[in-house]
Amino acid sequence: MAEIIIMPKLGFNMNEGKLVKWYKKEGDAVAKGENLFSIETDKTNMDIEATGDGVVRKLFIEEGDTLPVTLPIAIVGNAEENINAVMADALAQLGKEVLADPDTTSHPVAESTPVSATPAVSAKTEGGKIKITPRARRVAAENGLSIDSLPLVGTGFDGGICEKDILGYLASNKIRVSPVAKAMADAEGISLDDIKGSGIGGKIMKADMEAVMNNRVKAEAAGTAAEVTAGAGEKKFSPDGKEILEEVPYAGIRKIIGEKLAESKFTAPHLYFTQKVNLDKLLELRKEVNAAQEQKVSVTDFITKAAVKALQKYPDMNSSLIGGTIVKYKTVNIGIAVAAPTGLIVPNVKSAEQMSVVELAAASAPLFKKAREGKLTPGEYTGGTFTISNLGMFGIENFTAIINPPEVGILAVSSTKDEPFVVAHKDGSKTIEIKPMMNIQLTVDHRLIDGLLAAQFVTEIKKYVENPISLFV
Repeated sequence: MAEIIIMPKLGFNMNEGKLVKWYKKEGDAVAKGENLFSIETDKTNMDIEATGDGVVRKLFIEEGDTLPVTLPIAIVGNAEENINAVMADALAQLGKEVLADPDTTSHPVAESTPVSATPAVSAKTEGGKIKITPRARRVAAENGLSIDSLPLVGTGFDGGICEKDILGYLASNKIRVSPVAKAMADAEGISLDDIKGSGIGGKIMKADMEAVMNNRVKAEAAGTAAEVTAGAGEKKFSPDGKEILEEVPYAGIRKIIGEKLAESKFTAPHLYFTQKVNLDKLLELRKEVNAAQEQKVSVTDFITKAAVKALQKYPDMNSSLIGGTIVKYKTVNIGIAVAAPTGLIVPNVKSAEQMSVVELAAASAPLFKKAREGKLTPGEYTGGTFTISNLGMFGIENFTAIINPPEVGILAVSSTKDEPFVVAHKDGSKTIEIKPMMNIQLTVDHRLIDGLLAAQFVTEIKKYVENPISLFV
């Protein structure tokens, strides 16, 4: 039996997905468990497998299109079965939820539906009532069509209007445009009426909108800068005359990250606490640990363990604000921010309170690898209770991190630098020595965390880092 394939909802906060790749085209056979398509969520790319055997009968969206979750994107069924009813159901869902219909030129019902320029007498009874099926009436109502004035001939029983007649009328009279192109047009205030689409059946695609937008930029720049052709191609200018290197839509993962960070920054009052940490003992202990066993540990692993122990001592820091409730957790799911090709992502080491430094290193390494390859599953980057962001490897001496909601705190870790350090001796004397020093900065949500607690927490982390042997007991 034919099945409607939908845009999956892979996380609580996922509202839409972007189709990255179709592994099958219309007419291809697909087996249960075989990759059918790949989507981009708010954090990563994921391959989605077919849930049954069959043939790809219809693809509703194209690679690069973005669609709200749970809407139809394809139909998979037997090669010979009639999918008209399933097709109609899918199109009705898309017509109701999306401002513009998907391409329906390959819909066999729509292609065979005749359209007349005048109202059809055959669809009316002698008393003037229109003969129409309940499903056809529903589809017409959902699309704002008046039954009394529809200029079409009914092809159903005794000349009545059936659902396929309504769908055929919609396919013939609506502008065909991909969801991505429609969103671009809405954002830029561009009318679709005069745009000739390059897709199947004249469907307006993303490339068509980009061409229109580029032409608009050129026209606006004409009054302030001369456009010249040189070398690799035509130069582009902003309205005030600046030469443009590249134009990239603010969309996808980058837009989602930006919106979430902006929401966090302007919703939660951020408060910051900085400590300077001496890594002399930690670096020496790390050498000994790495020399003694195969699993290598990093400075981040030690700091992660220090944060975990501090969270256990101060559980108010291991909490979330969910709606109107403060939820404190006994479990510590520690998130460690990773710079992936598509943007910042935070894989979580689950139940970190049960792990040693070495076990944390073993658990986090494969997560980092998957994050950089864009292969994390939703369960691997959601459900965190506290986050660490380490930019030390990039030479950053100090930075401020934004809280990852709904968590209440984040620890920013900077680079290690040799600096003068005052050493106090047992006899009361003091000397200046060169020590490896690091800045750590704690950001907290001041709605939930007071200054005293934050100061105690970051000082606790400093204590563990400067006495790293305590992390093993």
